[in-house]
Amino acid sequence: MLAWSGQGGDWFVAMKTCLILNPKAGQKAGVTTNSFDLDDARDLLQRHGIEAEIFCTERADHATELAKQAVADGYERVLAAGGDGTVAEIAESLVGTRVTLGVLPLGSVMNVARMLGVPRDLEGAAAVITADRVARIDVGQVKGTARESFFLEAGGVGIDAGLFAYFNQMDRGNWRTIRPLLTFLWRYRPRRFYLRLDGKPLTTRAMMITIANGPYLGAALTLAPDAKLDDQMFDVRIFNRFSKFELIRHFLSITAGRRSYDPKIMTRRARVIDVRTSRPLMAHADSQPLGTTPVRFELIPSALSVYVGVDAACAPALSRPPAAMGAEPVTATS
Repeated sequence: MLAWSGQGGDWFVAMKTCLILNPKAGQKAGVTTNSFDLDDARDLLQRHGIEAEIFCTERADHATELAKQAVADGYERVLAAGGDGTVAEIAESLVGTRVTLGVLPLGSVMNVARMLGVPRDLEGAAAVITADRVARIDVGQVKGTARESFFLEAGGVGIDAGLFAYFNQMDRGNWRTIRPLLTFLWRYRPRRFYLRLDGKPLTTRAMMITIANGPYLGAALTLAPDAKLDDQMFDVRIFNRFSKFELIRHFLSITAGRRSYDPKIMTRRARVIDVRTSRPLMAHADSQPLGTTPVRFELIPSALSVYVGVDAACAPALSRPPAAMGAEPVTATS
């Protein structure tokens, strides 16, 4: 079915679409940073000529349930309006399908939107969807002692996993974790890691190991500036010659997407990474806890279809043609 785009004045193929909205998105440490409700969503979609059913999340993990139901109901694209957590829940449900994910960023950091070249401005984000530039990106899968999950950004083992555990508590407004956080930092020491990178052993002593699918993690930290979402490899970043204070200074230097080269970071590339340590260490995926080592990270190539902007951390995408008009696929330059 053809539809008219009110934004660009073009005809396009209308796809069966739903939007999953987290009405509580845009809050950080209990403070609202970006307000966007059901009426705002309807108005935005109408302005851009996007016909979509809208579903609102009502509880934890509800976005996952809604996205799985959307796949079962034959929706061809699912738009995620929320923060990185909401986007991750929805993306996990779309892995391995032909359903395309679109992102309307409402969170305070939005690493996924950054990596996909989607602007924070919602008008611009909607324009990315109507431009119909689609890419297939890789997804990480991790098996820890506490749980298994997919991830889009990065996983890791070491001091960063501990820091994220405390920061997640503060993000929920629990400021009493500051004192144990400082104690954790004071007592933490580099540990011995026993890695297998696509079966090849590597032993090192390090503060942390990052297994990056894309360039960003946490508070827009550029932990792997050269990582690409579609190169079918992880960038394995080994922080092996840092003191804890040098590491914190490095984190500050790469906040908000600033690129920073440091010769103390060893970089390797692999698709399957097994991590063991001299003593159990915390692990995470996309800043969420996984339990402790041992842990395995595995890349699933071209696992997710996404709408991308021109500055996405992946190769130029294919712009889907209006198939009903008989056009042949063409490669779009980005």
